[in-house]
Formats: sequence, structure tokens, C-alpha cells
Amino acid sequence: MVALPGEGSATTYHLRPPRGGAPWSAPADGTTLSPVPVKATHATILAGRDAVYDPRARQGSVPIEFHLDDGSTLDGALILTSVELEWLHQQTSRLVDAHERALGGTP
Repeated sequence: MVALPGEGSATTYHLRPPRGGAPWSAPADGTTLSPVPVKATHATILAGRDAVYDPRARQGSVPIEFHLDDGSTLDGALILTSVELEWLHQQTSRLVDAHERALGGTP
């Protein structure tokens, strides 16, 4: 926010994107302003927290932390069906094998 209504001679909100860009204005009553959700840039697994499997729901839950583009974080959970768990297991096993090969070991 560059200027608020009532500051100096401002009769409108004067705004500019956080990382720069063209400024714009909005009426002082805020009628054209609406909350813009912060976007997640990526998620990481929460260290020290175990994944849990619920046999009744046939789902697994992995605790994760969402990293948002404003620098904040938000705890969450990655919920996976049994089919998705199998797929993720295959994918992570492939990644572990590639990692071991890169280090000179054999899987």
C-alpha cells in the first residue's frame, strides 16, 4: 500500500504489488477491494511428525507445511488413498534409487 485515504491529499487507496509493478487506485470506501488469497509456493514434510494410516478410511495422512509466497507457513496434511499411497511409494523408491546411484552406491 502506497497511500491510504486521508493521508496527505489521498482520496483513494494507492496500491502497488509487493514485488513491484504498476501502481493502481481503489475508491476510499474499499468497494472494489477484495481479499486476495496468498498462494502456496511449495510444501515440505513436517520433521518429527509421523505419517498415520487409517484402515477404516483406507487413507494415509502425512503432516506437511505449506510455504506461502508472502513468506508465511501453514501446517496441513497430505491425505492419500491406498492407491495414491502405492503410487507415492513407487515414486519415492525410484527417487531413493536415483539418489544412491548418484552417490556411487547400487540400489
